[in-house]
Amino acid sequence: MLTQYIRGRIFNYDYCIGGAGVGGKGFFLPSDFALGSDRTLYVLNKSEEFVSAHGITKCNLDSDLIWENRGDDFARGRGPFPTAIAVDSGENIYVADEFKNQVYVFDVDGNPLGDWRPSEPGNDRASKRILTAQNTAGEGVAFDLYLKKVGTRDTSVEGELNGPMGLAFDNDDQLYVSDSYNHRVQVFTKNGTFLRKWGTYGAGEGELNLPWGLTVDKEGYVYVADWKNSRVQKFSPDGDYLATFGGPGSGDGELHRPSSVAVDKDGDVYVADWGRDCLHIYESDGTHLVTFTGDAEQPSVWAQAKLDADLDRQRARKRADLSREKYFYRPVSVRVDDEGRIMVLESRLNRIQIYVKEQDWVEPSFIL
Repeated sequence: MLTQYIRGRIFNYDYCIGGAGVGGKGFFLPSDFALGSDRTLYVLNKSEEFVSAHGITKCNLDSDLIWENRGDDFARGRGPFPTAIAVDSGENIYVADEFKNQVYVFDVDGNPLGDWRPSEPGNDRASKRILTAQNTAGEGVAFDLYLKKVGTRDTSVEGELNGPMGLAFDNDDQLYVSDSYNHRVQVFTKNGTFLRKWGTYGAGEGELNLPWGLTVDKEGYVYVADWKNSRVQKFSPDGDYLATFGGPGSGDGELHRPSSVAVDKDGDVYVADWGRDCLHIYESDGTHLVTFTGDAEQPSVWAQAKLDADLDRQRARKRADLSREKYFYRPVSVRVDDEGRIMVLESRLNRIQIYVKEQDWVEPSFIL
């Protein structure tokens, strides 16, 4: 097990979850994941154009498959390119799709809560779509979102989406959306009512260029992976610029196309660097702590089961150079939990590598 001690922090590599699969115990080109209750994970499979394997896989940290909503069942009436996933306080599941520029909602068991219906048919500019659903008490819920139609772009209109690439809830169940091609962040209630927006195209402080993942910390501050500008920006809940983490380059703590950001309960900031295939960790003031490049020297439980059943693949692996296998390959999402687990989702290797930050560790006052 890899152990690193950095400025009063202990990080241990633990294990990985996942493996390639178009269904069942496997992921297929996953784009994002969200943390649920009872050590559960909701993994969003983006799949590819000619393989109908996109949708949600729910599993837990013990590598148990709980359910999946993938392929034709998920695709029916929905877009083919899901990009982001988040869960609200009731563990309803929200999924963004960059092709249809929509947000879909499911319950905790993966059942669709309803269908988007255009209330202004024939409007070529923008359409207001309403999703009527049943909440857990059996009452009607209206999800009221303004959604941009494919092929249009008008950043002046509040609530229109063009390439939603990131979703995150705050403690009040307000949903923050990275409106990537509009180069801004928009905020809605959990039922879809537009609240506010900020951001404009550019490279200056507070400006954005194709923002991807985002997160909200326990204090309500918003961190955005500013993908094309190769940095992470921190904002107040109302969109006031506060700080920048990283910046373009190949040095320590520098970034090349960050895809996701997370903040732990101590305020440390974790950035998945899609372009450099690594995970950067910063202190709350932006000081770079350490960079991880991946440590999965052993296959996951799911991957090992497939290897055990495939003698030809076992023989081939004995002849192959497997040294590269442990490293991150296109990390697209990072999440942290209150128990110190740091989870990094890799799109190309269809797995989640898990590190643990030791809690309440005290530096010894003597050396043995």
